Parts: sequence; C-alpha cells; structure tokens
Amino acid sequence: MRWTLLAGLLAGAAVCVALAILVPPLSRPLGYTGYAELERLEAGLPSTERAIEALAARQDGVGWQARLLAARTRAARGDYPAAAAHLRAALALRPTNDVQRELAAVLEAGGDRAAALAAWERLLPKSDAVDAVVRLETDGVRLASVLVSAGRPTEALPLVTPAVTGEARLARARALAALGRPSEAIVEFERYLAERPNETAVRLEQGRALERMGDTERALQTYRSLGAAGAFREGALLEAVGRTREAADAYVRSSDPEAQWSGARLFEKLGAEAAALAVYERLAASSHRVRDDAALRMVSIYRARGDIARVEQLEATLPAAFRWILISYDSPSPPRSESRRSSPDSVRTADTLLRREGYAWADVELEFALAQAYPDERLAIGQWYARHGDAHAAFGIAGGLLRDRPTRDVYELAYPRPWWSTVKRWAGEYGVDPLLVLAVMREESNFLPTAVSSSDARGLMQLLPSTGRWILESKLGTVYSEDVLFDPETNIRCGSYFLGSLLRQFGGDLVQAVAAYNGGPGNVSRWLAAAPNTSAVDFPSLLALVQTREYVVKVIDAWLVYRMLYAERG
Repeated sequence: MRWTLLAGLLAGAAVCVALAILVPPLSRPLGYTGYAELERLEAGLPSTERAIEALAARQDGVGWQARLLAARTRAARGDYPAAAAHLRAALALRPTNDVQRELAAVLEAGGDRAAALAAWERLLPKSDAVDAVVRLETDGVRLASVLVSAGRPTEALPLVTPAVTGEARLARARALAALGRPSEAIVEFERYLAERPNETAVRLEQGRALERMGDTERALQTYRSLGAAGAFREGALLEAVGRTREAADAYVRSSDPEAQWSGARLFEKLGAEAAALAVYERLAASSHRVRDDAALRMVSIYRARGDIARVEQLEATLPAAFRWILISYDSPSPPRSESRRSSPDSVRTADTLLRREGYAWADVELEFALAQAYPDERLAIGQWYARHGDAHAAFGIAGGLLRDRPTRDVYELAYPRPWWSTVKRWAGEYGVDPLLVLAVMREESNFLPTAVSSSDARGLMQLLPSTGRWILESKLGTVYSEDVLFDPETNIRCGSYFLGSLLRQFGGDLVQAVAAYNGGPGNVSRWLAAAPNTSAVDFPSLLALVQTREYVVKVIDAWLVYRMLYAERG
C-alpha cells in the first residue's frame, strides 16, 4: 500500500492540504526485532491490520511508526474516525507539527468540522493553518481575530464592520491599529473598555494607539492609570519627548527590570549617581538577564571612585565577555577529554536504520532513546548526530549535558565546527576570525541551515533577504534567489563578508562590530555619536536594544570558548 492513495482520497474530499509523508513504506527486510515485524505486517495488509494496531501499543519508535501506518491504512479506505484515533495516539507518544497537520486533514476529510478546526488552530500562525481556519470558521469575529494575529488585518476588518459585540469591537480596534488608522482604533478601544475597564493589556494597546495618533498627554494618562504595569511605556514616551527626569522616575516605578535598567541609565545621564547605584545594586542581586549589565555599570562607577575592592568583587560575577572587555579575562585551561566508550544499543540501532531506511528513521529512534538515556548514552547520541552532519541536533543534546559534565567531548558538541573548511575559506577571504564566525552562527541559528526568524532573517548566520541581496549582487557580483540564503556555503560567505565589513566600519572594534551585526550598523553609529569618547567598558550600556546587549555577551562568550578549545589547533 502506498500513501499517495490516501493523498488522492483526501484531495477528492476537497481537503486543501497534502498530508505529510512522514514514514516511507518499509521495502527492505530489517535485521532486528520490532522493525522486522512491522515490515512483515505491512507486506501482509490488509489481513494484518489488527496485528499492526496491536504493535502500535508499543511506547517506542516502532510503536510510533506503527500508529502512523495504522492511521494511514484506515484513512486510505475512508475510515477517518479510526484514522484520527491512531493519529491522536501517535501525537500522544511523539508530538510533531506534521502529524498534527495530518490529523487536522483527516478530521476535515471525515467531515468533523469542529474537531478539524480545533486541530488546525493548534498550528496557528502557520499559513496553511490560517487558510484552513478561513475555510472552516463560521464565527466571523473569531476568524477576524485569527486574521489580525496572522498579519492579515485587511481581510479581518470587513468581518467586524459594524462591530456589535465587545469581542467584535476589540478585533476591529486591533485591525484598525494594524492598518495604521489609530484614531478609528481608539474609538473601538474605548467602547470595548467601557464594558471591561480592568483589562490591562487592552488599555496598553489603547495607549499605543494614542501615541501613534500623536496624543501624548492622553497616552501618558492611560499609562499612569495602570500603575507599575504602564510605567515602562510611560517612561519610554517621556524619554522620547525629552522629559528625562520624569522618564527616569517612571521607569523605576515599573516592575520590569528592563525598565528599571533604563531608569538607572537616565539617572546616570542626569548626574544622579546615587540613585542609579541604588537601582543597579538591586538588579545585580536579581536573577534577571540585566543583572550582568547592572554589575558592569557598577564596575565603571566604583572604578571611577577608586573603590578597587568593590570593583574586584563585582568583576568576579561578570560573564567572560564583560571580563574580556575589561581586560581582566584569564583564559581557562581546555577541559579534559574522556576515554572512548563502546556504542550503546540505541546508536547501533540508529546505524542500522540509517543504512536500511534512511536518516528520518534513525532520528526518530534516537529521539525515543534520549527520553530515557543516561549521560553516557546522551553523549554518544550527540556524537552520532555530529558525525552525520547534524550540528543542530548535537548542539541541542550538549546543552543539557554541559553543566554537569564539562568535559572536552561535551564542549566540542556544544561548540562544534560544522562546515569548517567553508568557514575558514570565507573568514580568511574577508578578514574575520573564523572562530568568531562560528560564535555568530551558534548564537544566530544554533547551526540550523533552514532557520527563519520572525523578521525573516534566514539560514545559519540569519541574514535578512535585503542584506543577502545587497551582498551577493552589489558586492560579490553573483545572483540572488529566494532560497539562496538557506545554502550553507552561500550563507557563510555572506555572513563572513558582512562581519568583515562591520569590523572595517568600526575600526576593528570586535565588540562594536558584533553589536552592529545584531542591532544594525546605523543604530550603533547613532548610539556612539550620542556619546562621543565612550570607553570600552561603557559601550555595552549604550546599546538601547536589550536583545543587542544580550547578543554581544553571548557571542563574545562563545568566541572565547572557541578560542579556548581550538585556537592552537587550526
């Protein structure tokens, strides 16, 4: 039996999505228990259907494959309820978007509209799920909300015009705001909030609409009425209009540590050093991500005061990246290596599956093994992925091992050198340390060549299509195409070129170049221009984007580890 038959049946039932072909039919005998049995039973269909369903009771990779086989067998002959039951069982054992999509399609093919709609909604905001909700949802208001969330406000607006219920008014307000019509959005927000005045998130949305309309005072009034919940936006708006002292006071009233950090920075700018230190002390003692930024600012202040003891105490708490910026970083000795161990059964099974059925089968088997694996086996599985070119999977496994098992083997999984010859070639061509290229790649994509960000940055080094086109066509004289940034060779070349150009633009300052890679060279140039003669220790505090501050630390930290592991090995 071939699964193209099922796809044809579903197309005939007017289902507008093709089922994912997750498990190819077994066509060659397998030499061990479980898979050999599954192959034998498939060959005997339809008489072996009950036996396949019995095999599906297993709680391992064989059982998962059997559940999919049972589901597709049932669906191929039109027994959609039974097919759906098997797919739900498969999802309970190993949930994936592809199986969820297959379940939604089977439910739709079987005419179970409500269940199909619920299944598709679990896949939102995927474009095919949005299209399915458009097909199936009969409630115009709910559909409008989905369309607004999916970035399709133009389609949503007619569904809530006129808006006669509270839910419709909210959907209409959000659609109007997304379409750049804030004055109309505010009317709908006010009508909605008249009935539900305590919905903080909606009142914040109303404040943003007032800002976009240019009504600063009403926006500030809205934010102030929310107390600590509105203080971050209040501070940001006050800072934007130049009311610096009021902005600082508002920021520190917020419960958000990021807002408090912004307030402390403004206190420093105003010369209120004691007020700034009080905030930094509180943040440095917290577990929030700004604690390192706060500690670095305290180092700068106490160093200027000559309090060396406090400086040394604080430096000891800083991440390696900040200690390197302070020129107080001592590179640790490389971690020790482990003795070689024999391959566990799961890895031997994966090797057999890889030879006989392909990578997808081996991957599923190892995923089940990882759920119960001890550290030795987890390490061996990670090394299996590394050997077979899946640095992304190996990296994911290493992250869970590194804290408790900081050996060289684990470090090399967590800080691998995939596509190393390509990295060395293009990094050398464009004047970049190849280990820095790896550090950027690690932070940007976790070594996933097909990675796509919410801003449509693509590939290993997460380049925007506009940046990729500019580099390829204007600088390198080659052709740009829609998917070219998913090609590792091209992506690494473009990313290395971009890094090299940023290093030249910022006078070889590695920290500024890394910040510009994330925050944009224009932003970094503006931040530097606003604070001329900024020292290296003060530079991180200029980075107005929280994401960029974190990015600099993570990339420099990773670069330092790469240097520890590989700098002398070439």
